[in-house]
Amino acid sequence: MFGLSKPRLPRLTVIGRAMLSGVVVVALLAEGTGIVAGLSTLPQAASSSSVYVPLTPARILDTRNGTGGLGVFSCHVAQTFQVAGVAGIPADATAVTGNLTVTAQTSSGYLYIGPNPMDYPTSSTLNFPMNDDRANAVTVALGAGGKLSVTYVAPTLGPTAHVIFDVTGYFVAGAGAQ
Repeated sequence: MFGLSKPRLPRLTVIGRAMLSGVVVVALLAEGTGIVAGLSTLPQAASSSSVYVPLTPARILDTRNGTGGLGVFSCHVAQTFQVAGVAGIPADATAVTGNLTVTAQTSSGYLYIGPNPMDYPTSSTLNFPMNDDRANAVTVALGAGGKLSVTYVAPTLGPTAHVIFDVTGYFVAGAGAQ
């Protein structure tokens, strides 16, 4: 169950004129049902028949050392990695929560994470300037076979970026929310 006390720190802090994006998870007090707000890619997990299961954060993707089986990201080349069946996420999970991080990027740009590979995504999940490690909390539906896809988008072709994903929980079909 989500806590009833107010958070001590905000989830999204804007300093100056930075371009940032954020995700909000909201708990409804009636019957302990949870919903996810501000998402367009999460129809299964947003229903009241899904159960959210929190996990101790686990790194399932890190392109700096090959965790998750992927290498450095090139601009406009979607890469897909396995999520279901990894780090305690069951095969029947419909969505996950986690932290998406970019590091060692050679240009400004954004990352897209979603259930389907898209070389030219029309939305961003994490916006960033060059040479600035950035992270963003995400809730995202899993694609076919329990996979997620990430794309790095930069203003020109040629830049690269390293990507990290730490999973923090998952949704499965069930009655109500935890």
